[in-house]
Amino acid sequence: MTKNELSELENTIEYKFKDRKYLKIALTHKSYLDEHSEYLSNQRYEFLGDTILDFDLTLYLFKNFPNLDEGNLTKIRSSAVDQNSLVKLGNEIEIGKYLYLSKAEDASGGREKKSILEDAVEALIAAIYFDGGIIEVNKFVKKYIYPNIKKLSENPGQKDYKTRLQEYYAKIGKKVSYEDSSTGPDHSKLFTSNVLLNDKVIGQGEGKSKKSAEQMAAKNAFDVLANKDE
Repeated sequence: MTKNELSELENTIEYKFKDRKYLKIALTHKSYLDEHSEYLSNQRYEFLGDTILDFDLTLYLFKNFPNLDEGNLTKIRSSAVDQNSLVKLGNEIEIGKYLYLSKAEDASGGREKKSILEDAVEALIAAIYFDGGIIEVNKFVKKYIYPNIKKLSENPGQKDYKTRLQEYYAKIGKKVSYEDSSTGPDHSKLFTSNVLLNDKVIGQGEGKSKKSAEQMAAKNAFDVLANKDE
């Protein structure tokens, strides 16, 4: 990755790193270490960035939505940082094209993989924290994530996708089920869930927990239904 390319990303996110080592770690996928063992992967940064992002959003929601209860605040926060939201953010800043990937991962479409983009965005947040502190993180989150909060807060009581999907098929006498699997080490597992109808996969999702993976699978299945109805 050239200095000019890193400058492009800095210009996009409107943050210039004082020490680019943090940025480089955030952009380094674990596969890259197979060919460059001297590098550090972004796995630990992703772990920290996830926590920092949750903290920032929790504080923002607590201060700005005093009339919402804990359950609705949790729903809004979860929706604001689910995989689809973070992948959308990653695509907006084009983080995929700046990633350090192994040749094999790159060739297999790694720059577009949802799980890799999600992790990279969270790792980037950790990198900004290490380099500039929580104030700079807040500026980033305020620019890219806060705008979605208003829309989500307008209907916080909406049922989750698993419930909505279950109720949709219950009305026509059908029932869906979920098939789950996981990969990766205990501290950084990636869960995959397939939602099944009559043993046929109608939606698939990924997440950092079984619950979030099933929600994403249900959402994707529900999106397909919505498109059919249009």
